[in-house]
Amino acid sequence: DVKAGDIITDVDFRHACGDEKYDLVLANILADVLVPLTPVIIHQMKKGGIYITSGIIDEKEETVVEAVKAAGLEVLEVTHQNDWVSVTARKN
Repeated sequence: DVKAGDIITDVDFRHACGDEKYDLVLANILADVLVPLTPVIIHQMKKGGIYITSGIIDEKEETVVEAVKAAGLEVLEVTHQNDWVSVTARKN
C-alpha cells in the first residue's frame, strides 16, 4: 500500500511506487518541481504512457518542454490558456 511521499528525493518511496506501472501521469505543479520530477517519473511510466503537465506559467514553457525532451519523452502537444501552459508527452 503506497502512501504519499516525495518521489524526487525519496528512493524508497520511488521503489514503492513501482517501475513501468503507470499508463498516465498527471502533474499540475510549478515548473520548478516539474523539471526535477520529469527524469524520475519516466521510470514509473509504462512504454506508451502519457505524461501531462500543467500549472506552468508561460514564461517557463520552454524550460519544461526541454526537460521533457531531455528525459526522452516525445512532446505530443503544448496547450495555452491565457498565461498558463500544459505539455503532453509520451514515453516511446
